Amino acid sequence: MNIEKSPEKESLSCLPGLVTIGIVLMGAAWAALGYFKYGFWVNSGPGGGFFPVVAGLGAAVLGIYEFLFSPVKVKAVGIKGLWPAAAMAVTVASIPLIGMVLAMALFIVLWILIVERKSWYKAFLTGAGAGAAIYLVFSLWLKVPFPQGFFLEMIK
Repeated sequence: MNIEKSPEKESLSCLPGLVTIGIVLMGAAWAALGYFKYGFWVNSGPGGGFFPVVAGLGAAVLGIYEFLFSPVKVKAVGIKGLWPAAAMAVTVASIPLIGMVLAMALFIVLWILIVERKSWYKAFLTGAGAGAAIYLVFSLWLKVPFPQGFFLEMIK
């Protein structure tokens, strides 16, 4: 008995491997950026690039492990499975315009509204709280330089 697979599912079957390779490359790029641009260790303590280096190397190593040794059988991914990647791509693309903190807060609000289907006030409160927490912890306390975005740079 010979069952043919649809061409759509056949073309999407390599997507998980490509996503894993993308994660490895992005992790390595993030680690390099953190190390060379922000400084891994500054004045006898961790610099602004400490967390990007550690997280980037962790993502790259785990991505390589996943790519080489994953026991999970790969299945084709439908269009709905691409939504998280598309949402993150739009978020990253919006960072130069509206800044990192606002882009992440907006991503959280829209994710809760559209994907989680929660009420607008819960989405807004969660997004505003997450944005405030990101700003307070990283920008104020840890002094991590985040991209401000075109509009905030114009205001200053």
